[in-house]
Amino acid sequence: MNKLDLKIALRAFLRGKWYNLLNIAGLALGLAAFIFVTLYVDHETSYDQWNKNIDRIFLVEIELPDGPSPYTPGLLAAEIKNQCPEIEEVGRINTAPFKIPFHTPSGTFIVNKWVGADYSIAKILGIKPEGFTLHPHSDVPTTLLSKSTSAALFPGDGPMLNKTVTMMSKAGPPLSIAGTVEDRPGNSHFDFDCLAFSQDITSGKDASYANRIYQTYILVRPGTDIDILTKKLDGIYKQAVIADNSQLAKETAFTAGRSTVYLDPLKNLHLKPHYGSHVNYHIVQCLILLAIIILVVTGVNFTNLYIAQAGRRSKEVGIKKVNGVMKRNIAMQFLLEIFVQCCIALFISLAIVLIGLPYFNQLLQVELLLSGINREIIIQLAITVITLTMLAGTYPSLVMAGFKPTEVLRGNQLSTSGSLSWVRHSLTVLQFTFAIAFIISMILINQQVTYMKTEDPGFKAAEVLYIDNLMLFNSPGTFEPVRSQIKLINGVKNVTVASNIPGGIAPASHEYIIRDKAVAMHTISVDYEYFETLNIEKVHGSLFHPSSPADSVNAVINETAARAIGITNPADLSVRGCGGSYKIIGIVKDVKAYGFEEKIQPTIYLMKDHCGLAKTQIMISADGTAIRAVLKSLSSRWKDINKLDGDNFNYHFLDDLYGQLFVKQEQLRTVLIFFSGLAIAIASLGLFSSAAHSIRLRTKEIAIRKVFGANAGDLIILISKPFLRIVIIANLIAWPLTVIIVGKWLESFVYRISIAVMPFIITMIVSLVIVILTVSLQISNAVRFKPAQKLRE
Repeated sequence: MNKLDLKIALRAFLRGKWYNLLNIAGLALGLAAFIFVTLYVDHETSYDQWNKNIDRIFLVEIELPDGPSPYTPGLLAAEIKNQCPEIEEVGRINTAPFKIPFHTPSGTFIVNKWVGADYSIAKILGIKPEGFTLHPHSDVPTTLLSKSTSAALFPGDGPMLNKTVTMMSKAGPPLSIAGTVEDRPGNSHFDFDCLAFSQDITSGKDASYANRIYQTYILVRPGTDIDILTKKLDGIYKQAVIADNSQLAKETAFTAGRSTVYLDPLKNLHLKPHYGSHVNYHIVQCLILLAIIILVVTGVNFTNLYIAQAGRRSKEVGIKKVNGVMKRNIAMQFLLEIFVQCCIALFISLAIVLIGLPYFNQLLQVELLLSGINREIIIQLAITVITLTMLAGTYPSLVMAGFKPTEVLRGNQLSTSGSLSWVRHSLTVLQFTFAIAFIISMILINQQVTYMKTEDPGFKAAEVLYIDNLMLFNSPGTFEPVRSQIKLINGVKNVTVASNIPGGIAPASHEYIIRDKAVAMHTISVDYEYFETLNIEKVHGSLFHPSSPADSVNAVINETAARAIGITNPADLSVRGCGGSYKIIGIVKDVKAYGFEEKIQPTIYLMKDHCGLAKTQIMISADGTAIRAVLKSLSSRWKDINKLDGDNFNYHFLDDLYGQLFVKQEQLRTVLIFFSGLAIAIASLGLFSSAAHSIRLRTKEIAIRKVFGANAGDLIILISKPFLRIVIIANLIAWPLTVIIVGKWLESFVYRISIAVMPFIITMIVSLVIVILTVSLQISNAVRFKPAQKLRE
């Protein structure tokens, strides 16, 4: 591009500055959305990628009759190490199911995630202490803190080596902290506040294969066939279970009817774990798809806007051709102009990202930084700009370079008929197809999220407190003094303690024998007033009551368990399992305690179990108007109420905990609302430019129709007809596409809405209204001229 071409391009840009600025703004928004998504996807897919052995590390999982479990028996690791020379390292971790307070002279810090681990885990997962080396064969335990925990416990201190804290209470047992864990090079699925290494975290206590509370990681040697190894591990596990004394373990291993052991690769554990939610993976997939669609829509809009202005520069092209400028050179000139506009849009998009990144981080609960734009992302952006230039610029450049000098110099503009009109209309159909698909998806996802938040989960989380507690209340007699004192507080209705709470850690599953039939059931250890506190409705029979001395051998089951057993009324039925024999006295309603993605499992509630389930979760229901007063009284009197754990009063609202199950879906909804708005805005810009171009080419036709008495309404209908057809076609294409995509997303929910017709009808009406309003805005300006003036031109 020479100096003259640069001047001509600049003058052309200024002559149509509003169109060009709209074009660049739309492109900048599309590129900003792409950068946001690229940063997030890069963050989510980077987990554990820094580990040089990522392709050789696996989590050993057990396939149970009711689904996979990431927890394995403690004895399994030794068997694997002894019988599998192709495995280089084996290690176990065990996460404490409760929070632990650490006390120092600086104050108290609650450790939310205490993890015990074998020394071999350090090598497998790349854990390195700061300032010293672990001794993997040492018999002395080593306790390390994360950087954030260390900074909170010992603010302002230098290297954190060999510090001492007290646990539980200020007068509790001392714990020696060896140091701090070195920052890992990148994100990791393995998160902790405090990490306690030992030679054997089981300490030889877990001598049964029925006790599955450990996560077992393996590091295989290079070249190992994972399929063969999986079959070998399955054989080792089943052989060990046969030799074990636990009937429960044998039933669990052989009732699945398939291979029991599964190896889940480390690279899948964050986004696509074999066990657990795939919501993060769905969000990544959705964002990638949305970013690509936005870029396509943006590119289409860019092409449409550029073609819309082609007629204004036709004489320029005609004169150049008359003067001997080659078609190739003219096409290259316009392509370079488009590339410059793309580069300008890229710099504007970076400014948008810089401003909007804090809000994006808050939305998706991540900590992305603009410095996270690494070499790979820069390469992606460069490729994206070049690709956009080629896709959005090649066709307009060839069209403009192909003008015939004899035609354009006579004053003939581009015709709306022919291939050019067909291409522009096809591009507009594509834009609106995506925009309509976004709107329908947004409505359906909003309906599913609303359904989850308003559907009765089978219990009442509102006005229920739960208190962090470290003491065990496995006996009703132990907890009764605590309950009695709490109930003296005005506004308190019910008080209970249990091993699990809705929205928390899912309960363990155990096998029960009922009428010679084995049924796996989630087991929850409860106390009196459990069902009353959570407002869980009774269906048949009776519930636990202090006046019933036999409750220590009684059980209550849910409706799903009753269906699995094949009963509608308990009728004094007995079950065997969890180390004892229990009499079923009642049936309660099913509870969606762990969200709408998880199927309700057969569940048994026991007052006294023999599985060793720890009843630590204290729950209190109160009158809504008295919540503040109740909290104030509990805080001031907690030392007297709970003498075993009186130093720490930390409360939470149960509905907040349960609401965390829906956070990711709400994030997806918000993201889709943003992208839908963006797609609609860009599509409307494209429609605006198309309508303006169409009206400009039909100026004389409009003038003639005005002479013959046509009013603004007639002209709006006339001009709108082709665009209304475009939108109707876009709807017909978008409908089945949306049903497939949203239907696939809904499949991740066990309890979900049905796809209704109304969102599709609403979207069609909205899209037609957008067309009419956009065209009306253009027509209102076009009909103001005097017909005689336009007919003389």
